[in-house]
Amino acid sequence: MAARERTDPSDPVASILAFVSRFVPLSEHEQQLIRDVTRVERYGKGTVMLAEGDVARESWLVIQGCVRVFRGDGDDARTLALHTELHLVIPPSYGTGAPSPVSIECLEDVVASASTAAEEARAFAEHPAFESVCRVMGDAFRAHLQQAHIDAVTLTPEQRYLELVARRPDLLQRVPQYHIASLLGIQPETLSRIRRRVVRRVAPAR
Repeated sequence: MAARERTDPSDPVASILAFVSRFVPLSEHEQQLIRDVTRVERYGKGTVMLAEGDVARESWLVIQGCVRVFRGDGDDARTLALHTELHLVIPPSYGTGAPSPVSIECLEDVVASASTAAEEARAFAEHPAFESVCRVMGDAFRAHLQQAHIDAVTLTPEQRYLELVARRPDLLQRVPQYHIASLLGIQPETLSRIRRRVVRRVAPAR
């Protein structure tokens, strides 16, 4: 099982620096720049970071915790994404002033870097090097969304489940199964049947 990212509570920005350094080398000046422009916020489990219909004024980079993006409410709610450590959470209407088509809530206590469009524009203007760093992170985020869309329209429910197990096994322990089923576009009962089939296939013969 993939190891969960660990965050030093006394220095959450260190996780961001380590993540960005995977893609581009950072000088000490650039590391300090990221520290200067990063606004760290903490949200308790159950916090609604954005409600459907409200204007999306912030985007986030999750440093620690799990965030659910969904549409609708009650039994009709559909989970669209589950974001964990070092995932960007950018509402679809962010920066447009239009009502958000989705809600965003914390399934765990969350530590995140939060920013508004105005804060980002000011950071880019004052620190041009920061824009290239954000571009790298944005490209990774778009690639993730594109792959998720491809999987949703080309894979069977069982294949989508197996992909989730392979790529993000931690979610199966961290997130209620009905959210996992909703993310996969199936009913909880269908997810249970898929899991039983998978277990029977991998179980050693007696």
